[in-house]
Amino acid sequence: MGYSVLMPLAPWEPPVQVAAALQSLIDQSLPPEQVVVSCDGAPSQALVAVLDATSLPVEMVLGPGGEGVGPVLARGLHACTQELVVRADADDLSLPERCEIQVAAMQAKPLLVVLSTPILEFIHSPQAPCGLRAVPVGAALLQRRSRWSNPLNHPAVILRRQEVLAAGNYRDCSGFEDYELWLRLLHQGALLDNLKQPLVLARVGDDHLARRRGAAYVRKEWRFLVGCGRAGSLSWPRVALLLILRTPIRLMPAALQRRLTQRMLRLRPPG
Repeated sequence: MGYSVLMPLAPWEPPVQVAAALQSLIDQSLPPEQVVVSCDGAPSQALVAVLDATSLPVEMVLGPGGEGVGPVLARGLHACTQELVVRADADDLSLPERCEIQVAAMQAKPLLVVLSTPILEFIHSPQAPCGLRAVPVGAALLQRRSRWSNPLNHPAVILRRQEVLAAGNYRDCSGFEDYELWLRLLHQGALLDNLKQPLVLARVGDDHLARRRGAAYVRKEWRFLVGCGRAGSLSWPRVALLLILRTPIRLMPAALQRRLTQRMLRLRPPG
C-alpha cells in the first residue's frame, strides 16, 4: 500500500534543516508515493531551491500566509492522494524504517485511524539524542491519557485520510490543532494508538519551550479547553481542573518550567 507524506512549511524554516528532513524521506525503506508540502505563505527562493532539487515526488500547496498550522494542514490533507498519510515536520528526521513499520501497522489493523510513536529529541546532533518523548501504548491507556494531555506525538503520526476528513479535518485551533483533532476523533469513537519503538528524531531547543508559556499561550489554552468543553470532547469538570493545574505552569519562570517539563513529560533516551 502506498502513502503520502504531509509536511507543513513556514517561510522562515532553515533550508539546511528542510533538506535534511527531505533526505530522511528519501532514505525510507518504503518510499512515499507523494510528498505534499503545504506552505504557510510563499516560501523563500532558498526553500524553493531545496524543494526543486529533491528527488522526492513533491507537490507544493501554497496558501496566503499567516493562517496558522491548522488551516495549512487541512489544505495539505485535501491535496494528499493516498489513503494513508504520514505527518512529517520540516525540521525533524524520520528513521529509515519509520514509514514501512507504520504502514504495516495500519494494514494489520484496518480500524486504526491514527498511530504515532515515541520521539527521540536532539539539540545539535541527531546522533546524540537528549530525551525521549514517550506516549501511551494501548487504546485504553491512550484514552485515559487524552483527558490530561496530548496522547500522540504529532510529528510521528500516520493517519487515514478519509476518516480524518470525515471527522472534520484539522481546524484553526492555534497551538492545539493536533490535540483538538485527537479528542474529536476519540469522542466520535475512533481507534487511536501508539507504537513502542521511536521512529522520529525531533529537533528541540529553548524556542520550543518558549512557545508554550506566557500569557498569550494561556489565552490560547483557555480557548482550546473551553472549546473542548462546548464540543463535549472533554467534560466541564475536567476542563476546570486542567485550567487550574496548567495556568500556573504556563506562567512560571522559564527555567523552572523547563525543569518541570523535563521531569514530567520527558525521559532519558535509551542506551
